[in-house]
Amino acid sequence: MSYLKVFRHHSSNISRYKMSTFVQKMNPLTGKTIWEMEDENYDYHQEIARSMYADMLHDTDRNQKYYKALKSIIDKKHAQGLKANVLDIGTGTGLLSMMAAKCNADSIVACEAFPPIAAIARKVIEDNNLSDKIKVVAKRSTELEVGPDKDMEFRANILVTEVFDTELIGEGAVETFNHAKTYLLEPNATVIPEKGKVYAAVVESDFLSSCNKFNSSYPLPDEGEILIPKDIVNCPGTNGVHDIQLSQLPTDGFKMLTEPLNIFTFDFGGEMLLAYDDDNLSEVTAIADGQPQVVLMWWELEMDAEDTLITCAPSWYEPSAPWRDHWMQAVYHLPKRFHVKEGQKFALLSTHDEFSLWFNIYSDVFEGKEHKGNVKAPICTCGAHVITSRTRISEMNSAERWKVLRSMSPPKGGVCLFLGDFSLVPLAIAKQSAKKVYCIEENPTALKIWTKIIEHNQLADQIVVLSEYNRDLISEKIDYVLSEPYFRKSIYPWDNMRCAFAWESLAPDADLYFPHCLRIVTVAMSFNDLHKIKVPLGSVEGFDLTSFDHLIKGSSEKSESDVETQPLWEYPGIALSGPAVIYELMPKVGNIDKKLCSDGSFNIKRSGECHGLAIWVDYFGSHVVLSGAGPKEYIVPGKTVRWDRTARQGVYLFRTPLDVEEGQTMEFSFELAPSEGNIEFRFQPKPYT
Repeated sequence: MSYLKVFRHHSSNISRYKMSTFVQKMNPLTGKTIWEMEDENYDYHQEIARSMYADMLHDTDRNQKYYKALKSIIDKKHAQGLKANVLDIGTGTGLLSMMAAKCNADSIVACEAFPPIAAIARKVIEDNNLSDKIKVVAKRSTELEVGPDKDMEFRANILVTEVFDTELIGEGAVETFNHAKTYLLEPNATVIPEKGKVYAAVVESDFLSSCNKFNSSYPLPDEGEILIPKDIVNCPGTNGVHDIQLSQLPTDGFKMLTEPLNIFTFDFGGEMLLAYDDDNLSEVTAIADGQPQVVLMWWELEMDAEDTLITCAPSWYEPSAPWRDHWMQAVYHLPKRFHVKEGQKFALLSTHDEFSLWFNIYSDVFEGKEHKGNVKAPICTCGAHVITSRTRISEMNSAERWKVLRSMSPPKGGVCLFLGDFSLVPLAIAKQSAKKVYCIEENPTALKIWTKIIEHNQLADQIVVLSEYNRDLISEKIDYVLSEPYFRKSIYPWDNMRCAFAWESLAPDADLYFPHCLRIVTVAMSFNDLHKIKVPLGSVEGFDLTSFDHLIKGSSEKSESDVETQPLWEYPGIALSGPAVIYELMPKVGNIDKKLCSDGSFNIKRSGECHGLAIWVDYFGSHVVLSGAGPKEYIVPGKTVRWDRTARQGVYLFRTPLDVEEGQTMEFSFELAPSEGNIEFRFQPKPYT
């Protein structure tokens, strides 16, 4: 983020100037760069807001098992006549250190690399009257010094830490444990957790595969098709972790081809240092016929010698596994594929470096041995996976969506302007009706890929791809304008409204074929778990964490939007109302400096705990309706909403859940400032009478 500090005027009751920051942002509605004045500590507050550990600290299973392991191990040290000297790495709020204090640890050093969080840990520890038992050091663990009058007076004989992510090792766990064993711990020190075990299962899943692999062709109504070059279809994609709430993947959305197997065991408490690079070749047996497409991965922690386990397994495999958002499961897309028969043996090669994992399969162990030690992490070679998110690839591969998009063909013989980023719609229009289609792609890599696909389909004479939104580059009269709409830099569903503003600036005299209008729609929701990412902690395992709540609340209000985006199909919830239209935008936007506003209300249809509202956009044409991140079927109050799996919805969460009653009114207001690209939503239930 670029920024420039400037002086801001001082108010009458402040005798000094306050510094502010100009923050460079992209206006999603115009595509132009703008500068906004923010508090001088904007970056600081943003970092704090994004350090929110609420869903992790709401994880009762995690908290209680760490507490249990600490008590067991501290008691054992004391039973052996030893002192219990604890080092807590990455203390965050100080929760684990306070647990150790309550378990009568003799000394506790808590290190936290992010100074604002280290400061709040001290405050939380003070609030709980434990300051005399815990020393907080604002350093990375790899910077700690041991010795008299240093960070640690002596080496610890107990290490407790939670430095894990979806891939287990992605937050630098390998280096953290190795450094601690070498420099910060006594020989034979006890580590909590003692071990981490990684599990993998090979599966067939067209849906998960569609998030990474482009189709080879996309059919058209007249039996024609759009073909994708082989280097794009066969590209392995990127190695970035595909984290997902696998518990919400319908069981008919995948087929297990192998049983889950333990592919890696990280012995955090062992004498040996952890391997920075390793691979494991396993012979597996197919339990069903199918094509191995992806590997599902999760892990578990062995907390102590008493078989206390924390598992991240999906609920369809381990029904007792609790909901977590700080730790999810991961999907790895296999670069090599072949069909297997039930009972067939084949080889799974699992590899990890210091931070990540990847996988490949082979027809037998002997073939796998030829590659063992030489398989590198998959890298996108075609470029399409670099400029296209997994969500967007899945959206492009959706047969249901494509059927709607390909039907948006305007009358034959016209010149069309297509508004939107990398899309196959212009090719469908060119093949079905248009004499010529103008497209605009500002990203050089995407421009090159789009051009390659156009040439591959022999449409270079009909489709012109421009590199910028410049009216002067369009040499012909535009008859029709249409949009998918999709823009790569859009974060929220309504950011794709850019198509309306671009049409008015580029071809205002042309007929707008699609969309004729759009509606921003909302529904009141009671979520099963999602609200935990924002609900204040209050007390956790008997410890007062309200000071942390206040810090996060203050920083979030200064730097975070009231609305975030989430793939709601992964976070089920029940509708408490029917869908309500917040705003309808017609074709002529008008003066870009004029704010667009609306307010109104809708009725709650089911009593319950309202955690927030889901928001999406519906686009309308003369004979086409296209939902932008909306529900997949009609919303029935009191029932679970089935959301589009190829998009992310907007979510407005209340910090404190609200009890609402059937017949109660939910009031809303909406304000859009097109010149700034800012949208503000406000929701408030009217007191029930």
